[in-house]
Amino acid sequence: MENKNERNIYIFLLLVLCLISLGMGYYIYKKEHIKEIKPVPVNDSITLDVTPIVPQVVAVTNNYVGYVEAINQVQIIPYISGYLKEIAITPGQNVKEGDLLIVIEPEEYKARVDAADAAVLQAQASFEYNQNYYERVQKSGKRAFSEIEIDNAKNNFLQAQANLKNTQANKMLADVNYSYTIIKAPISGLVGNFTLSTGDYVAPNSGALLSIVQTDPIRVVFSLTDTEYLNMKDGGSLFKDSVIKLRLPNGRQYEYAGEFKYTNNELNKSTNSLAVYAYFKNQKNELLPNAYVTVEVNKTFKDSVLIEKSFVKMLADGNYITLARNNQIMQQKVNILSDKGNQYVLENTFEPNDLLLLEDTGNLPSNAKLDFKIVK
Repeated sequence: MENKNERNIYIFLLLVLCLISLGMGYYIYKKEHIKEIKPVPVNDSITLDVTPIVPQVVAVTNNYVGYVEAINQVQIIPYISGYLKEIAITPGQNVKEGDLLIVIEPEEYKARVDAADAAVLQAQASFEYNQNYYERVQKSGKRAFSEIEIDNAKNNFLQAQANLKNTQANKMLADVNYSYTIIKAPISGLVGNFTLSTGDYVAPNSGALLSIVQTDPIRVVFSLTDTEYLNMKDGGSLFKDSVIKLRLPNGRQYEYAGEFKYTNNELNKSTNSLAVYAYFKNQKNELLPNAYVTVEVNKTFKDSVLIEKSFVKMLADGNYITLARNNQIMQQKVNILSDKGNQYVLENTFEPNDLLLLEDTGNLPSNAKLDFKIVK
């Protein structure tokens, strides 16, 4: 029994010695391998990326769908009836104002003119006779003529006067009808298709004999939204510093620039857009009425700034960008002049050393020291 207790004591002491040895070894190991801990410097400044705001001349091209229409288009309708004596033009022919188009058989109308001339001569003679007689009666008075004779002389004079005016009016009408036997081009332009032949009978109720469309100059119509209209109306002059060009359906650039003429006087309610009318030279007849073209409006903004759209915040009271000015961050209200791809063209309302902030500053501490790194 005693031997058993002694053995347990030896085992316990052995375990204690082992634990002490392990503890001493760990202590010596840590003491030999410990390193000096250096203090970490504290830096409370934050560096933000910025880029200079550089004013420049910006050219912007906006494309619109346009359609071509004639400035003037006339339908040739005969004023009188008759048989066609001469057709002086062919379908598709270019004519100038005053060129001969059609001749209606004139003999009948010439005869009416001659008859009207004769009637005027006869009425003139009757008028002069009755005028002279009435004047003599007036001079002689009631001593030479009775009251009835004086009244008859006056009545005959007035009837002769009325008859003369009537025959003169008939003469004028005959002259007008005779003049309409020759039909001339009222405008310069392109003659449309027609199927007339010499000898055809025409009348006012026959409808249009042919049409003429003015092709030079020609008009192109396109539309602006209300916002585009306001942006382009620089200083009260629409399309100031702008050039209006066309791209034809085959992709070719039209050689002539257009001239802005006018806009419609009200917005289209359904599209919220305003019709714009521009005139173009068309000497080669490349632009035909009812054709569709691409209108390219090239506008130059002389003192402006280009900013990516992602940096512009659109708020209820206006549009803003975040910038650095005099080492301070601030919100600057901006005026958007136009779009250019993924950028906005802004009016230059900035100071010379303003920097556009390229990072989000929403979580910056209020007392943070800021450094700005310029990125170009």
